[in-house]
Amino acid sequence: MANHLHVCIYDASRESDPELEQTIRGLNFVRLGARAQTPKELADILHDESVNLLFLNLDPDPTGTVEVIDEVSNRYPDIALIALSERTDPHSILAPMRAGCDQFVCKPIDPADLALAVTRAASKHLMNQVKSRSICITGASGGVGSTSIACNLALELAQLTERVCALVDLDLEFGGVALNFDCEPKYTIHDLAVAGADLDRTVLSSAVMSLECKVAILSRPALVEQHHEVTGETVQRVIRQLMAQYENVVIDVPRQHDARTAAALTTADLVFIVCQPQVPSIRNTKRYCESLIRTGVPDERIKIILNREDRRNSRITVHDVTDTINKPVFASIPNDYQFVARSIDFGQPISSLDKDNPVRTAIRRIARDIIHEPTADAEETTENRGLLSRLFSR
Repeated sequence: MANHLHVCIYDASRESDPELEQTIRGLNFVRLGARAQTPKELADILHDESVNLLFLNLDPDPTGTVEVIDEVSNRYPDIALIALSERTDPHSILAPMRAGCDQFVCKPIDPADLALAVTRAASKHLMNQVKSRSICITGASGGVGSTSIACNLALELAQLTERVCALVDLDLEFGGVALNFDCEPKYTIHDLAVAGADLDRTVLSSAVMSLECKVAILSRPALVEQHHEVTGETVQRVIRQLMAQYENVVIDVPRQHDARTAAALTTADLVFIVCQPQVPSIRNTKRYCESLIRTGVPDERIKIILNREDRRNSRITVHDVTDTINKPVFASIPNDYQFVARSIDFGQPISSLDKDNPVRTAIRRIARDIIHEPTADAEETTENRGLLSRLFSR
């Protein structure tokens, strides 16, 4: 979690509560952001923004607000919830707590009481928070498909976790991450390099382009010559800030060895080296592994992905790759070069063109292995869902 808690207020009453807002602003570890008056407004905010703490005014409609608490607590378990009310009878306190609220604060608000409630609620969620992962994807040689795998892996991680996945294009000169999603980000990692000491959560959020598919892209510089201004220190700070906001951060790393790539690779939780069943690619993979280990990347964090595997026509098998590299192949992706090339040309992820394509299935399996999800497909349909559930389920 970042240095500040990002706060949202849900208040169904027509008039805002200046006392509450003033008290919240007086806390030095929170940042008051959005305000919602209807379930739809709140659903939109939680879908589009990063919120750590939600205040919910139970007055004047405690029943309706308790229903909102129940839905938010189920849909967004990482968000701390604090209910506020003038009513202090047992039912008024127990109802929101049973619905999933973390703390209850009586009105009129005592600033010390509110600060204590915020601290307790935030601490509880910090203790239960899932550790962020930094996942680097890099190729053993040119043209092995590492960028396409990075893009589609980020999408699958976002869908399986139902949380936004950050995707960083660290190929600062000729990266193609944004092209894989047919988008043109207004800001890039170069803007963060220029920001220098002012680089914080707010600045980073403005530079990241959030897509409807729950992938948040940090693009390479717009101009080739701007890559010189992105330093290893910039990359390190960017990754650290991203990991404070996103559970999964996927980084497309080029093959060159410099301070920028080292900043990503040496701090990554997982480094996937992508190769294909060709002798030069496999030998480069072995050399790459050995080089990463020498630079301080633990061997157990390095994983091998064999891309474009063709069991019928290729003379090289997964067993051959394992023997040559002296390391097991973490995953293999079948060869469907023409289909993948078409998805790149269209700027569409593989799943949007054919969700049953074997390449998509293999990448989704990698995502499941990363997050330790069960093998059953997470794409389940839910029937008989109420209005609130449908609002918060996007």
